[in-house]
Amino acid sequence: MTFEVKNLNCTIENKTIIEDINFTIRSGELNIVIGANGAGKSTLLKAIARVQESKGIFLLDDDNMASYGISKIAKTVSLMPQFNNNVHLSVKEILELGRRPYSGFTLLKEDYEMINLIVEELELERFLDRSMNTLSGGERQKVYLAKSLIQNPKILLLDEPISHLDPKNQQEILEIVKKVTLKKNLITIVVLHDLQSALHYGDNLLFLKKGKLLKHLAVKDIKSEDFEELYDIK
Repeated sequence: MTFEVKNLNCTIENKTIIEDINFTIRSGELNIVIGANGAGKSTLLKAIARVQESKGIFLLDDDNMASYGISKIAKTVSLMPQFNNNVHLSVKEILELGRRPYSGFTLLKEDYEMINLIVEELELERFLDRSMNTLSGGERQKVYLAKSLIQNPKILLLDEPISHLDPKNQQEILEIVKKVTLKKNLITIVVLHDLQSALHYGDNLLFLKKGKLLKHLAVKDIKSEDFEELYDIK
């Protein structure tokens, strides 16, 4: 499965945030977007998820996603945003939200089977009845990641999923993402600031600078000069 972005442009309040971005990625590979603050990384994910208005073409195996309605987009694309505000809900309630695109407010047997499967895979059983505001940062991120996977998407978008986490939790989250991307053959795009993690876990890196895609390289082909050009530093 392939995902192609063609001629993507995004303007917010008369300011160009994303300009003429083009790339193609394959399923089963972990693609990481890097760049300085304000480069347009989060906007790129939001545009793909259709929560930010944009102009461009998104092709999923040559199927133009412009024809997708809200329901089909919700079943195809899952965005885990950088900031989540549902801390007043229980873990179980958060996870159930991941199946709402399929069954609405009344979940079916198959919905709970999917929830139980992901809960078991991510070892979240002991958290189900707890409120989100009682969990640590790493535990919360695992729950939000589980919600995205419960949505059973083809395209998984994660915006800085390891920010503010300690090294152990960063490693755990990224290892889960790497594993499920391969196992479920997902098209996965992750925004990261940690270059060491990006190089260690990523298959390909997208270099975003001032709203433009500077380079799209396999990790094995990246040189130090590429980072110097991206960040304007030695």
